[in-house]
Amino acid sequence: MESTVEAHVERVKDRLRTGREAIAHLTVIATYDFEGAKPDMEQITVPPPLADDAFYVATDERDPDALQVISDAGAIMMSDLLTMEDRRAFGWPLMITDVLALVEQALLVHSAFFYGHGMSSLAGVITNLRAARGADPRTMLLD
Repeated sequence: MESTVEAHVERVKDRLRTGREAIAHLTVIATYDFEGAKPDMEQITVPPPLADDAFYVATDERDPDALQVISDAGAIMMSDLLTMEDRRAFGWPLMITDVLALVEQALLVHSAFFYGHGMSSLAGVITNLRAARGADPRTMLLD
């Protein structure tokens, strides 16, 4: 969304700061207008992320230099989370992009705050799954 990776990372971090503030002020949980949605009370019983916490980034970026910029800004990506033990325990299915995408979706659905691009099909999936989970709409931003 920005002209450089550095500017884009700053945009993301700005949106995450806004999200952290929204989470910090949640006292009553609302839900999306989704049939059968029950508020996920964890959103007000678990402390919000701290200002200097690392943040998760789901990206299809492949340029090593861009990935390094993102990582240096405090981001954690799937490659940081998967250990050699995970790879050994789950084998080839864990190496398949579709399987990793499902793991990543589960992570994003349960995140304290989600920020995504409005044109992304992944962001749409995460929105729907968060709604079904009972996430408060204020814990997510699409732009």
